[in-house]
Amino acid sequence: MRRIPGFGNRGSAAVLPCSCCLSGCEQCRYLSNITYPITVNPATAHRSGIYFAQQFGFANAPDVGYTGLQPRENSGGAERLSARFSSFVAGTTTSDPLCAEGADGGPGVTCAVDFDAVYGHRYDTKVERTGGDTWTGTAKDTVSGKETHLGAWTLPAGSGNPRGSQGGFVEYCSAIPSCAEMPRSDVVFGGPTSTDAGGQTGTTRANYEYSDCVGESGYHAENEETGTHVTRGSVS
Repeated sequence: MRRIPGFGNRGSAAVLPCSCCLSGCEQCRYLSNITYPITVNPATAHRSGIYFAQQFGFANAPDVGYTGLQPRENSGGAERLSARFSSFVAGTTTSDPLCAEGADGGPGVTCAVDFDAVYGHRYDTKVERTGGDTWTGTAKDTVSGKETHLGAWTLPAGSGNPRGSQGGFVEYCSAIPSCAEMPRSDVVFGGPTSTDAGGQTGTTRANYEYSDCVGESGYHAENEETGTHVTRGSVS
């Protein structure tokens, strides 16, 4: 059994090198919110062990945050997703009941929540300043309008606003028997947006597959408008 990295950094299968084309623009220094659209398509295996994530950095912070969605097993006849909202910045604090100290075994804060979902619906995962250096995560079903609170944490003072570009990833974070038995992932990462500076729209583009199972997992990525559609694996 081995852990199959997915897609990006921190041990991942294909890289999203730039999740926002706002890099270098004057307005980026004033961003107070970024929304990352993510659609987990029905062909995705309804099981834990896959993470569809977007990273975001801050102007004066040495590390990044993540937000994204993870498939889960169906429960009570309902499809389920799990959302994450994390900071890897040392000194991040939280009092939110959905959150706990630590991120991937290091400093920071991780927030997590499971919820009933519909695969194929687009979820807008939003990172928003809600006061001072406090940031809140939400995930909104753009079909039903239902919004799920993902948690909130506070960065060290002076960490600044989000940067205009970062990377994303698809990560296989559970052991699988072989490359031929990799669970199916089928996801669309939409171009990020912000309501700041009169409204900003970015792009998400796939880059490459790497680490275990390169060329053996049916990986495919295709750009669609401002986003990218990524598939990998075959076991439902």
